[in-house]
Amino acid sequence: MIRYLNQDKNISFNLQPHQLRKLVDVIPGTMISCDKGLIWLTESDDRQDYTLRPGHHVVIRKKGEVLIEALNESDLHISYPN
Repeated sequence: MIRYLNQDKNISFNLQPHQLRKLVDVIPGTMISCDKGLIWLTESDDRQDYTLRPGHHVVIRKKGEVLIEALNESDLHISYPN
């Protein structure tokens, strides 16, 4: 589980195949981008799941949890709203 308390910084990280990351207290407007690989992402209270390829992103709509799984080795970037 990752809790980002300092949400004025952008964060990048790598996930290995089938590695999971749970993000908590994610604020609306946060953008999660895939820079490399393929990731699956789901947001709390959203019935839709997302699959992101390089160059694709999702903007979080509600405060809550986000679960991310790398389907292969992946690089992610999280950008917080201004």
